[in-house]
Amino acid sequence: MSAKAAAAQGPWLILAPHPDDETLGCGALIAAIAASGGRAHTAFVTDGAGSHPDAPGWSRMRIAGLRRTEAAAALRLLGGAAPLHLDWPDAAPPKPGDPLFERTADRLAAWCRAREIRRIAVTWDGEPHCDHEAAAALADAVARRISVRLYHYLVWGWTVADLAERVRSRRVISIDTAKAKPQQRRAMACHRSQRGGRIVGAAENFRLPDRMLRLLDRPTTLLLEILRAS
Repeated sequence: MSAKAAAAQGPWLILAPHPDDETLGCGALIAAIAASGGRAHTAFVTDGAGSHPDAPGWSRMRIAGLRRTEAAAALRLLGGAAPLHLDWPDAAPPKPGDPLFERTADRLAAWCRAREIRRIAVTWDGEPHCDHEAAAALADAVARRISVRLYHYLVWGWTVADLAERVRSRRVISIDTAKAKPQQRRAMACHRSQRGGRIVGAAENFRLPDRMLRLLDRPTTLLLEILRAS
């Protein structure tokens, strides 16, 4: 599929578990849609404050603020709209049925309806991270409330050993986003806190591994279409 065709199918919402997942998984798609005259919105599920626990001089509030700033800079480079922050606690997402989960689903559905969102792309529900799974569950809940098409994109899913087997029954949509790769790489550079360039001394000093950054070299954006019963 061409980026122009994808743009014509929108407006899109890219639902990201943390600030930086939008750029890693769909940064080129956001840029390509914008360049084609379409609209791509972004919403962040968590505040991202759990990436560097107990770092000297870095409270959770300060980390969350930094990651907001990084995400805003990345999205400006990608040409995306100003994001929505849902501010769930990093690594402690509510589950479906929890009042916070249901309120958030209602809020996000209303937000999507106001912007006439037609497509939602969210992290794959098989990703080995609780926040990524929760984002997928949230997108599914929104899709049960309003009429949208739902897709999964991969971030940590690319590291799953049996990925091909687990997704072989899914329809794969390949979108040509090669021309937007330079923008995606520049946007990823904005997320310095996740690349070991800003916060030091944490008990678990998170840094994106090289195998994840190699996602920036893929010429296409792959989406797994989620088919829902009518």
